[in-house]
Amino acid sequence: MRLQMKRLVSQITSLFLANLGLFRIKTGFCYPFLYCHACPYSTAGCPLGVMEHAIYKGKISLPLFLYPILTISTLATMIGRGICGWLCPIGLLQKLTSRFPVSKKIHPNLERKLRYIKYVNLVLLVIVMPHFLGFMFTDICPIGFLVGTIPIGLINYDIFVPNPFFFPALGIFILFLILILLVNRGWCRYFCPLGALMAPFNKISLIHVSVDKERCVHCNRCVEVCPMGIDVPNMDRSTECILCGRCIEACPEGIISYRVGR
Repeated sequence: MRLQMKRLVSQITSLFLANLGLFRIKTGFCYPFLYCHACPYSTAGCPLGVMEHAIYKGKISLPLFLYPILTISTLATMIGRGICGWLCPIGLLQKLTSRFPVSKKIHPNLERKLRYIKYVNLVLLVIVMPHFLGFMFTDICPIGFLVGTIPIGLINYDIFVPNPFFFPALGIFILFLILILLVNRGWCRYFCPLGALMAPFNKISLIHVSVDKERCVHCNRCVEVCPMGIDVPNMDRSTECILCGRCIEACPEGIISYRVGR
């Protein structure tokens, strides 16, 4: 089975497991990826939502706050942001929308700056503002709107009453759709707070993508297929790599591979 087919199977399986609530199965755990617990069929809780609940308006529960962080960091220590490339249902959605990008050309300097937004989102919207003001990211999260608000509204259309955050969340959701249609993996690149949490672990993860630079012929085929816009031959454990393996399959010299350890 080709690598990308294996990845697709993994993503679909992950999506199925995330919705076992359809069969009245609830785990009480948190997902190791971005998926809203507000989904009517969700199996577990959003790690970002758990973090927000843990520090809601100054009421700090350290065990609850550390629980999703330790869960994510443990997995990320092994496979880095491979969670984004192999497990996350929103990654699967962007895999589908990436077939229709209108433009991929963003000035490199601007591109680098945009990638820092996800770290700002993590600190400001998931940690600081919930601690002082109340829920923030989960109220306007486009993923929550997609898998939570929309299906709940459809199921309960006769009694559904939008909350005060409905229209701001709707606007952000529309922008989210535009983004993932225009930019390959636009949400993962620029805005996902969970991606920001996992990104540093790419530097120390057990499994990573390795390039034999001495044998590289600089054909740039790996760069052309990379959904995260990485300069693959020179990436050196890039914090943006999602271990999707597209560069591995595209390399005509076979010098790119998964590697365990340093």
